[in-house]
Amino acid sequence: MTQTGTTHKTFCSICTAFCGFEATVEDGRVAAMTPDRDHPMSRGFSCTKGRQAHLLLEAPDRLTRAMRREGGTLVAADLDVVLDEVAERLARIRAEHGPSSIAVYAGNGATFKTTASPAAHAWLAGLGSHQFYSSLTIDQPAKITAAGRIGVWAGGTHDFSTADVAMSFGNNVVVSGLNVPGAPPGWRPRAIREARERGLRLIVVDPRRTQTAALADLHLQIRPGEDAVLLAGMLRMVFAEGLHDREFCEEFVDGLDELASAVEPFTPDLVSRRSGLASADVEEAVRLFTSGRRGTASSATGPDMGPHGNLTEHLIGALNVVCGRFNRAGEVDVTSAVLMPDLPSVAAVVPRDFLPPTLNSAANTRRSRIHGAHQLYQEMPTSTLADEILTPGEGQVRALVVIGGNPMTSWPDRDKTERALADLDLLVCLEVRRTDTVEVADYVLPCSYGLERPELTAYNDFLYDAPFVQYAEPVVDPPGDAQEEWRHLAALAHRMGTAIELAGGPLDVGDPPTTAAFTELLFPEGTTRVPMAEIRSHPGGKVYEHLARPEVQPAFEGMDERFRLYPDGVAEEFADLLAHEVGVEGSFGPGGAYTHLLTCRRHGKVYNSMCHEVPQTAGANPALVHPDDLVDLGVGPGDVVVLRSEHGAVDVEVGVDDTLRRGTVSVHHGFGARASAEDGPRHAAVSRLLSTDATLDRLTRMPIMTAVPVRFETARSAAGA
Repeated sequence: MTQTGTTHKTFCSICTAFCGFEATVEDGRVAAMTPDRDHPMSRGFSCTKGRQAHLLLEAPDRLTRAMRREGGTLVAADLDVVLDEVAERLARIRAEHGPSSIAVYAGNGATFKTTASPAAHAWLAGLGSHQFYSSLTIDQPAKITAAGRIGVWAGGTHDFSTADVAMSFGNNVVVSGLNVPGAPPGWRPRAIREARERGLRLIVVDPRRTQTAALADLHLQIRPGEDAVLLAGMLRMVFAEGLHDREFCEEFVDGLDELASAVEPFTPDLVSRRSGLASADVEEAVRLFTSGRRGTASSATGPDMGPHGNLTEHLIGALNVVCGRFNRAGEVDVTSAVLMPDLPSVAAVVPRDFLPPTLNSAANTRRSRIHGAHQLYQEMPTSTLADEILTPGEGQVRALVVIGGNPMTSWPDRDKTERALADLDLLVCLEVRRTDTVEVADYVLPCSYGLERPELTAYNDFLYDAPFVQYAEPVVDPPGDAQEEWRHLAALAHRMGTAIELAGGPLDVGDPPTTAAFTELLFPEGTTRVPMAEIRSHPGGKVYEHLARPEVQPAFEGMDERFRLYPDGVAEEFADLLAHEVGVEGSFGPGGAYTHLLTCRRHGKVYNSMCHEVPQTAGANPALVHPDDLVDLGVGPGDVVVLRSEHGAVDVEVGVDDTLRRGTVSVHHGFGARASAEDGPRHAAVSRLLSTDATLDRLTRMPIMTAVPVRFETARSAAGA
């Protein structure tokens, strides 16, 4: 363990930016987090969340003791007693209802950690259950769907560092830190300004003039929910004017003619009417994008949460394909992952049989009892989990283990979520802090934060634009009973007599190894380009230059797979798109009864439901509207009104934002937690306006969580609220 009064290289694992830091330790606690200016990727960049990450370790809501429910109250208990009781109850439920009656939900608090999600998958498989759910399938599942349907290029997409043009749909990378291949890097947003200085042309499509849109050459302030319409119109123009890469399409693409026919109805007039954009601006965007030799279109969370997320992502992928935005033989591929097998970059579409199970539809054959929703990324769709709990019959979920997640705050339809969690025979939370979900749990197993455990930048391995990886040792000890999630799961497996099988072999659940040894089981020798022992020897991380910028090789014999622009399901999605118009300002939703469209938004000081307890956090979650809309509503900033959707209503405090498109209401998700005294109008819980039944997604039933028709009612002053 580290010594007092020293500074240690580490990184922040709150989000996927994984910014580098130097942690100063004094008297056994982290006294400061300073951005690491020598970090090869973030280069001194950080956000306020990372600079306060050490304060989470000692926050008032920190969990340090195992707990069990006694007489309706959670009380501290001996860790071994809690593990014994949880194992006994899980074993009983498994014997009475079958393995699939036990489910795991992993939230963002687990997703970006090295060991949490892989251990949870393996633990659940050891029980014989496939019921794994996560935030991925209720956040951006369309990206996985699109990649699996269209195909994956083995030579990598055009990288941002050499792009002439970039087009971003709903990605405010300056705030969100999201990383997408070919898009501006979330770990260093400064790269946008640098790229602009060297001549990059940036197009941003967003209902709000975000911090990223303010840097753009062209901002298309689209009506929420109509991204797929815009993209279809763009592709129509590309085909009509012959702006696509004919040679690339002839060699590598199927379904070109079918897609061209499908987008034919999306004329400039239709696109302008539905998107709210001037035809001249749409035409300018197409000409800007196609005039650049290199560069990609990409997206973030917003479009995926809209009513046509799968088709939107499919059309973004199709635009990149028809314009040939992929590295060819003789060019270089910057996305040379370190933690993957040493395979060459090849100018070919990856054969379907070679895709990993996470992307291969043939390996995701399970279906939910609820509307037959599809398994995706080896996970079941989270939108169905509340109903899987509440719906009797064979396969009903009776026990739920929540790891690093807060369904009560993050899932749509809080009332249904609350009913579902209450209906369980057993709810267990593996968590670092008190949350609304913890407050209704039967048992709680406290976990460690990133600074208290070894961590690896594994999640970003295939997203970095350099062969970089960092392994950070813990800088302080975890308090009390807190420990890594995999250790709690191993203890449960040992008590239940079940196995945890990892890539490198079985975990000894009776005598768990060090985390370094556990990581070796996740990334065994021969499966990575650099051995884990070598990676661990560089505390500040390292760019492995010998792996950098490999030359893309010509396709090997037999690599004749092709991109598929019109796979099964796309025709039906086009029909849904043509039949579903969000409406116009003042007349949205059924019967035009709603005046505005609700959109999701990122806040720079919180990460969804996390980081609300640090000093420099979001003070409120107002429903933001354009100042002219505020005048029309007859209310002022700070007034409290009722915001109503077709599904529900919530009191909100109104705020003003002149960067918004008129007719748009912009609110952050992840607020309204009772555990942090946010249950009121100043911290509106928009999940109460959302429904898991409101969906046009024929595959995973992704709920519509943005472009939701809403209206304001019953204004009253904040003072009287």
